[in-house]
Amino acid sequence: MRPRTDPQAEENATEFQWLPKEMLKATCEILYNEYQPEQSKIPTREEPMKKTIFQTLFVLLTLTALLLTACGAPDGAGNQGGSQATPVSEPATNNGGGEEPAAAGVTIIKDILLDPANATDADSLLVVEYLYEGLVKLDTEGLVPALAASWTVSDDGLDYIFTLRQGVTFHDGTPFNADAVIANFNRWFDKNDPAHGTGEYAAWGSIFGGFKGETNEDGSPKSNVDGAEKVDEYTVLIHLTKPDANFVAKLVNPAFFIVSPAAFDTDYFGTSLGTAVGTGPYRLTDWGDSSLTFEPFAAYWNGIPAETFELPFK
Repeated sequence: MRPRTDPQAEENATEFQWLPKEMLKATCEILYNEYQPEQSKIPTREEPMKKTIFQTLFVLLTLTALLLTACGAPDGAGNQGGSQATPVSEPATNNGGGEEPAAAGVTIIKDILLDPANATDADSLLVVEYLYEGLVKLDTEGLVPALAASWTVSDDGLDYIFTLRQGVTFHDGTPFNADAVIANFNRWFDKNDPAHGTGEYAAWGSIFGGFKGETNEDGSPKSNVDGAEKVDEYTVLIHLTKPDANFVAKLVNPAFFIVSPAAFDTDYFGTSLGTAVGTGPYRLTDWGDSSLTFEPFAAYWNGIPAETFELPFK
C-alpha cells in the first residue's frame, strides 16, 4: 500500500482556514461563459441541467490546474508499482481568527439549491462551501486531508482506503463515520438507492463515467467506481474498475461533499431549512423570504469560524 497520511490527524486545529472559494467561483464562471457565449450566466434551476456537463468539466479542470500548480502532479502520478508516495500532511491553519466570511456582503439567487451533488449554479456552489466538506480539500499547499484523516492506495491502483476523522458530527447531531460516507457514495452512484431520488447527479456521471450497472457496448462498466465498502467504523474502501491516478483529486469537487444521511429527502434535499445539513464550519439557521442566515457550528472539528452572517437574495 502507498500511504498518504496526515501526521496530525488526531489533533484538532485551533483556527479555521478559508479555502480560495471566491477564486474558484470566479474562475469557473469565466471559463464557463467563455465557452458558452450565448449564455449570459451559469444556468440556474430555471434552466435545470442544460449545460451541467460543460460546467462540471470546467470546475474539474480548474481544480486540477490548481492541484498541478501547487503539488506538481496529482495523487499517484509517477508512483505506480508500489513505490512510496510523498506523505500528505495537513498544514496548520491560520486565518487570523474571527475574520469576516468571504461571501459576506454577496447577494445570491433566491432559487438556490443547497444539495452539493446536484447544484449547478455559481451561487449554490459558493454557499455549499460553508455548510459541507469533502474527504479531501485544496489549500495553498495543494491536496490535503479533510474529513478523511489519511488514505492509502493498493499497488494495483484499484483500492483506496480512507481513514476517517473521529469525533466529527453533522449539524443535526448525526455522527460522521463510515456509514455516512457509504450512504453518500451510494446516493451518488446507485440510481436505485432510495436517497438518489430524481436528481441527475451530472457531476458524478461526467467525472466518473456513469452509474452502477451501466455498461459500454463491450460490456465493461461505464463507471470508474465499482462501489464503497465499510471496513470498520472509521475506515472506508472505495474500489475502482480501473486505475485512476486522479481519483482523490476528483473528490475535491463540491458535488462530492458529504451530507447528513439523516437529512436525506429524495426530492427535496437542500431546498429548505433542515434539509441542508453537513459538517461544515457554519450551519444554516434560517431560510427566509429575503435571505439565508448562517451561524458558526459550535461543534466544528477544525476551530470555530467568524460570527453569524446573512446572505440576502437578489
